[in-house]
Amino acid sequence: MPVAPAALDVQAAARSPEAPVAPNLLQSPGVPGHSFRSLRRAARAADPFALRVTQLRGGNPRGEYVLYHARAARRATNNPALEFAKTFGLPVVMAEWLDEPHLSPRIEAFIRAGAERTARLAAVEYRFEPDREVLDRARFVVTDEFPTLPVPESATHLFDGNGLLPMRAIEKEQYSAKFFRDKAHRLFEQFVVLPEVGEPHPQLERFVRDGLDGYATMRNKSPRHVSGLSPFLHFGEIGIGEIAAAVFASDADDEDIDAFLEEAVIRRELSFNMCFYNPRYDSLDALPAWARATLDKHRGDRRKPVYSYEEFERAATHDAVWNLSQRQLVACGTIHGYLRMLWGKKIIEWSETPEEAHRIMVRLHDEYALDGRDPNTHAGILWCFGKHDRPWAPERPIFGSIRWMSSEQTAKKVRLKEIEEIVAECERGQASSSSDFLRGQRKLFF
Repeated sequence: MPVAPAALDVQAAARSPEAPVAPNLLQSPGVPGHSFRSLRRAARAADPFALRVTQLRGGNPRGEYVLYHARAARRATNNPALEFAKTFGLPVVMAEWLDEPHLSPRIEAFIRAGAERTARLAAVEYRFEPDREVLDRARFVVTDEFPTLPVPESATHLFDGNGLLPMRAIEKEQYSAKFFRDKAHRLFEQFVVLPEVGEPHPQLERFVRDGLDGYATMRNKSPRHVSGLSPFLHFGEIGIGEIAAAVFASDADDEDIDAFLEEAVIRRELSFNMCFYNPRYDSLDALPAWARATLDKHRGDRRKPVYSYEEFERAATHDAVWNLSQRQLVACGTIHGYLRMLWGKKIIEWSETPEEAHRIMVRLHDEYALDGRDPNTHAGILWCFGKHDRPWAPERPIFGSIRWMSSEQTAKKVRLKEIEEIVAECERGQASSSSDFLRGQRKLFF
């Protein structure tokens, strides 16, 4: 069972009522006692397939090749799953389909643009949206294991290439980032294999050049220091090993590198840990007992105002800061990390029930977020309800001892004018309804 949370520290909670730490946002630069410096020397002799391969069934003896069905690692380079497919001693065919759940024109355009890069860089035969006959002619079908995607019936082997650590390296769900972090840092040397830095992905190159320097202190303030990598990680256009290698090869200070990798590795892989081991990851049943209890205790508290899904969707609330975050989601396909936390907290405050708030958050992400439908999505949403967090004092209406956030404090912390400029650019392009904008939108991730 998960370790119980520590007793409520009332004094600490009172000292920092506006210092949230979300699954994808670390407020302090780095974590004392944990540095990623040792990863710079990650042993390339480590087994890159250890605990990552699951064989589901035997192959087709009449098959002609190994088919790699790319679903969560849609890339031709620095792809351990593709390298595993090559170990069978047969020709390899790499294929992609538009099989993303909640496929929209925006998501389709994003995938197609990434596929063009994959086709250009692929060293094996590559096919986009081929006839399903390609599956029938394969001896083995290797596909990506991803905890929020169903397993294709055609798969013979699953490959877990999601994180620096295999999901099975830590054997049960972890209660918080602290417990996960302590275990992860002890396992990195055993499992991590960093790739050579080759041709960088344009978004990764842009972030390392323009956003990494100063990341530790500026990422919650300015959108120019947000990495913008989450959509590319979700679709697997970039792997986390490639990201770590590029960051280590930069001239950035250790403080910035540690702060970024705390989010990109620890917080992200904590979300995969939750979705892999907890079958109720998509409901409030995944919350710790204290969070469920405090929500139930305050279930009858008065909520005013209360908004419908359609009002949330249209950014038609009384709160200009919240409306900006929703406009960014709808127009740009993502939300600045700090605003995303406020976004979720206010939906809880303005919904009839916690369950309705959860459904609204998931649905809005499914419909609009390029980085939605992902373990990070579910962990980030559940964090708003107390997952991977602790009780806070004083108790508040509706929230109880779950952490609360205010729009006024957020407006003081975040450079909203910069976000407004980005949102306005997205909205102008969105109004054109052009496929060129949807493709060019990939360049708007700061």
